[in-house]
Amino acid sequence: MKGVKILIVFLTLFSLLSAANLKFIIDTSSAKIDTKQTAVKYYFTNQEKALLQDGDIIMRRGYGVVSSMISNMNDAPYNLSHCAFVVKEPNGQFSVIHSVSSDLSNIDGVQKQGLDRFTNESVAKTIVVIRHKGGDPETGHKITDAAKVYLADEIQFDHHFDLSDSSTFYCSELIYRVYGDVFKKDCFPERLQTNHPTFLTFPAFMDSSKFDLIINHQGELVNKYFSKN
Repeated sequence: MKGVKILIVFLTLFSLLSAANLKFIIDTSSAKIDTKQTAVKYYFTNQEKALLQDGDIIMRRGYGVVSSMISNMNDAPYNLSHCAFVVKEPNGQFSVIHSVSSDLSNIDGVQKQGLDRFTNESVAKTIVVIRHKGGDPETGHKITDAAKVYLADEIQFDHHFDLSDSSTFYCSELIYRVYGDVFKKDCFPERLQTNHPTFLTFPAFMDSSKFDLIINHQGELVNKYFSKN
C-alpha cells in the first residue's frame, strides 16, 4: 500500500511538471508576437492586390500553438508559419491554393480559398509575398497550373511532415513539389545541409538570389533578407 501511495504522488508531481512545461513552451512560442484574434479585418489594399501575379508565394503567421512552434522553428526574427500560391481567377479576383490539415479546415490537404479569407485568418501585419526571381507572367501561369493539378488530385495533408513521401503534402511541401514540376529540379537543396532535410522551413524562402520581395507587412524583420537586391 505504501508503494502505491508513493507511485500516486510521483505520477501527480509528473503531471504537474508536464503541464507547467507545456505552458512554458506555449508562452515562449507566443511571446514573439500578439496572436490574440481580434475583430479587426486584415485585407490587402487594392494597390497591393494590383502587385500580385499568378504563382506568387504568399506567407503568413497563423493562430494557435502549432503556428507558434512552426514560426519558432525558423530561428529568425520574422513570424511565418504557413504559405500558399496566389491564383488570379478569370474574373480578376484572387484566390490561394494551399495545403491545410483537417484540424483547421473542412478539407484535408490541398484546397483553394479566397485571398481575402486567407489574409483575414492571418495574424495582423505578418503577410509576406515573394515571387520567383525575375518571374515573368508565363512562368507564374505554369506554377498555378501545376498547383491546380494537385488541387484536382485532392492530395491530402502530410501529418508526418515528410518531404520524402510524395503522396501527401504539408504547406511548404506543395511549394517544393510545384517548383520541381515547373523548373525540373530540386529548387531547395540547401535543406539537405540542415538537421531537418525532409522539412522545408521558411528560411528557404528568405533568399534574395531566388526570390523577389513583392509585399512585406513585417518591415525590416523580412526586408533585411532582400536588401542585397
